[in-house]
Amino acid sequence: MKDIDAVSLEKKARAYNDKEEYLKAAEIYHSLLGVESKAINLVVAKAQALRNQHRLHEAVLLLEQSVEVGVFNSKTLHVLAAFYRDKKCWSQAERCIWDIIKIDQEYSGLIGFASFSADILRKQGYVNTAHSFIKSSIFLTSSQGKDIPLTAFAIQKELDYEVTSEYSIEVSYRFYDAVYESSDKYASNSDDSIYVPAWNKVLQYFQDNDVLSVVDIGCGPGQFAEYAIKRLPTLSYTGFDYSSVAISQAKKRTKGVEFIEGDAFSSPLLTDNAADVYILLEVLEHIEKDLDLLGSMPSRASVVFSVPNFDSFGHVRFFLDEKEVYDRYSYLFSNLAVISVVLKGYSTIYLSFGQLK
Repeated sequence: MKDIDAVSLEKKARAYNDKEEYLKAAEIYHSLLGVESKAINLVVAKAQALRNQHRLHEAVLLLEQSVEVGVFNSKTLHVLAAFYRDKKCWSQAERCIWDIIKIDQEYSGLIGFASFSADILRKQGYVNTAHSFIKSSIFLTSSQGKDIPLTAFAIQKELDYEVTSEYSIEVSYRFYDAVYESSDKYASNSDDSIYVPAWNKVLQYFQDNDVLSVVDIGCGPGQFAEYAIKRLPTLSYTGFDYSSVAISQAKKRTKGVEFIEGDAFSSPLLTDNAADVYILLEVLEHIEKDLDLLGSMPSRASVVFSVPNFDSFGHVRFFLDEKEVYDRYSYLFSNLAVISVVLKGYSTIYLSFGQLK
């Protein structure tokens, strides 16, 4: 709509107000608000800025009010759905997804929206729907000659498996193999990782407590190992992961340390105190039986673990604050300290230190 048209319509709406024809005025204002894409984008940008200040409740309220008065589009609903997810309001997030699918076929086909929606729908139990949705979007995106993010392929691979097997909220090694296989993010230099602020605190803990040996449970492609050995070259390090691709990459990344492919629930490394400290960095949120895993570890073992405040396709859970982390895990420890480490914007991890009972 041209600016002159908007001005004319606004004058017309004011005239209806003067005549007390409020319904007609409201209809015009609704139309004006609905086509003001600049205003909509500003509202979304402000909401995202509020979230990054950890003012999530205000961000959600702003977007809800925007939708209520008609200042919204599919992107607004998508962002609102993501914020509902951040608050663990799963049914509200799902409702936004279905609203977008109903009103905007073009936006529904976007690979970013499809990847997000597949995660939410899968966690709500709609595995077949999530599978169809991501497959259709990948096909559409590919037919348009556009690039497809590696994560989307990994999601499809996992859902290809899940539609023919018993559903579990915990994803299989297939997803991680696909992610690690050709991911620039995990192939990058460890010094550039978003997790460096947390890793520095872990290494400081090692130095403060004279830690000489560690076992890294769920080591992934070895980025933390590389970062740690660069700074503490005498550290005795053993890492293991159930992704064969991750272990292969870890071995190429860092020489002189041991990487083992294996299952944490059956590894002999957890039968006795095999190291000064066990670390589980961004691992427990991926495991359905996280409490069982910690409970199977050697008594009085020193443990360092971290969990996030954000969701991802491979996450079984995430945490809204330090108290949620403490409430879930503290009974397993004789002492447990939980601190927040802000990574970037809203993204935060809760770094925890303790000794198992």
